[in-house]
Amino acid sequence: MASYTRLGSYLLADELTADPFGKIHRGLTIVGSTFDKHFLVRTFSEEVTNAGLGDKVEEIDRAASNLAGTRGFGHNYHIEGGKSPVVTADHVPGRSLAQMIEKAKHEQIPLGVDHSLSVLQGLAQALIQLHGKGMSHGILSPHSIWVSFEGATQILDGPFASIVSGLLPKCPVLAASIARYRRAATTPLNQDLFSLGAILYELLTFEKLPATDLIPGALSRATLKAAQEDAPIPPEILELLNRLLMVKQPFENANAFGAELERVLYDGDYSPTTFNMAFFMHTLFREENELDNQAMKADQTADFSPFAVVEPGVYAGGEGAMGSNLKKYIKFAAAGAAVLVCVIGFMTYWGVSQKKAAEEVQKKAQADIDAKNAEIQRLAQEQWKADQERQQLEFKAKEAKDTQAREEAQRAIDELNRQTEENKRKKEELLKQKQAIQLKNPNVVSTTPTAAPTPATPAAPAAGASDAPPALTSKASPSVPHPNKSSLPPALQNSDISVTVRVFVDAQGRPLKVLIDKGVGGSFGYDESAREAALSSTYSPAMKGGQPSSGWVNITYNFGKPQ
Repeated sequence: MASYTRLGSYLLADELTADPFGKIHRGLTIVGSTFDKHFLVRTFSEEVTNAGLGDKVEEIDRAASNLAGTRGFGHNYHIEGGKSPVVTADHVPGRSLAQMIEKAKHEQIPLGVDHSLSVLQGLAQALIQLHGKGMSHGILSPHSIWVSFEGATQILDGPFASIVSGLLPKCPVLAASIARYRRAATTPLNQDLFSLGAILYELLTFEKLPATDLIPGALSRATLKAAQEDAPIPPEILELLNRLLMVKQPFENANAFGAELERVLYDGDYSPTTFNMAFFMHTLFREENELDNQAMKADQTADFSPFAVVEPGVYAGGEGAMGSNLKKYIKFAAAGAAVLVCVIGFMTYWGVSQKKAAEEVQKKAQADIDAKNAEIQRLAQEQWKADQERQQLEFKAKEAKDTQAREEAQRAIDELNRQTEENKRKKEELLKQKQAIQLKNPNVVSTTPTAAPTPATPAAPAAGASDAPPALTSKASPSVPHPNKSSLPPALQNSDISVTVRVFVDAQGRPLKVLIDKGVGGSFGYDESAREAALSSTYSPAMKGGQPSSGWVNITYNFGKPQ
């Protein structure tokens, strides 16, 4: 049976990780004596609490409010100050990046370049959003980062990172432990990008970044040890590292960094995917994942009576009151004994008549639970589709060349975010209704609803499985920008117009990026029309070793001669 410790409003269950900042627990809240909800609970070391973090609750609260709803960070942060401050966020099954790196090294499981770039992509997007809100991190390290068992990354300490950064002079042990990820920089952005570079270097080499004066030599000699390869770091990734680590010209702003990152992620030989990262995490933490699931299920049925809040006056009265109450209880007991024989006879008859009624109640409760599960499953499917649509819209917004198209894409993204919050609210309400039904009817069977499609552990490739590029399954027709030839230059009026694009398709068959290989150019709209058609088409993913993978596919759109 799990052991629990109360800390403020939370019960601490299993310790998931310990690091120089403190610890992260799986925590939970209760309603009365029953389970309510799981959380990730960050507690802090004595060094950090003595430095005065508990007095910074208002500052942490403001930062958490500013980050609310931002992708790449935790959700629903809650802060409690005082002598033992805690910061909590919604529970996400996973482990810290520091744990991931350490276990991969210990188990000698190759950490591929695509896995490293997948982590880089998630962190970079979160940092860009952070600086877009006028905030900075300051102490980014593998301890700051949470990697879910489904392959996603979160900067978990976003609300309090800059505040802890300001406390480092009072925390010499913590400062020394993260010194490799920090360097004096001219701007907060360059400081955070240096930390990002130090993390990427460690992901690729399984080595800590050396002292500042040794970094250029280390980069020139670095090989892909984490992937168990002797090959040097690919040139485009090495160039990015040199700029992140300020060996070469640092990035002047977040937009410049974002543009270079896209080139590395999508124009190189390594394409990161959440699917591959999820496969890696399930392989690396299979046992931990199973134990976590078992423990969380046990939490939901545990009796938390010892931790229930005692209502005022329950134990009031002292010895005299207890003596008076005892007399009343004896009197009532004597009267009750006289009636007991009659009650037993009546209850025998009543029990038979009520059995059928109880079965009907049980049947109705079971039907209610099944209906709630079906609705939760429907909401999960809707959310999965919304996540896919949001990802495509984000890429469309980046690719859009005019302000109106970007604004339209952003409005669509905002609407999806609103729907996501409403979806989440409905799911939470359904779960509460389920728990209420189960409390009244403990014998009902409540199977866990089937989750929306998520990256599961792939089966072993079939013998002789062949590799194949992505395939176009449904080709959307492009709009014709200029049906009237008089608006075009003579060279285009008298020739067939065609545009060839290159589409990056992920392991779920989603088109994420479109490049123009051979286009018309200019402001005639043919390139843009082909790009929109490519993003609106449907695809099947590439296959590598018998498993879905990402890749590029070429498509040509023929517009013919203008009429």
